[in-house]
Amino acid sequence: MKLQIINTSGTYEVIGNFTLDNTELVKEHFNYLLDHYEEVVMSLKKVKKIDKKAIKVLKDISAKANRRSKILFVLGKENSVIAKAFIKNKANYIFREDY
Repeated sequence: MKLQIINTSGTYEVIGNFTLDNTELVKEHFNYLLDHYEEVVMSLKKVKKIDKKAIKVLKDISAKANRRSKILFVLGKENSVIAKAFIKNKANYIFREDY
């Protein structure tokens, strides 16, 4: 499934397969958002597949937000595909759903 990023009432939904083929798209999109907004909400609830490279990109985006004192909310803990991949890659710290 081709990856899409859709703005739904201020929440940027990542939909489809978040894999090596499209990590640059996600990285560029969220880097742009972090350059222009103080708070960014990303939803991974509709991600069908994720790989190690995609998780590295998420870690990089999270680190950029922290360095710039921006707030990045990452939703999607209930998506079992995401939850398993995050546990396996020790990336659970990225989740932030308290907005």
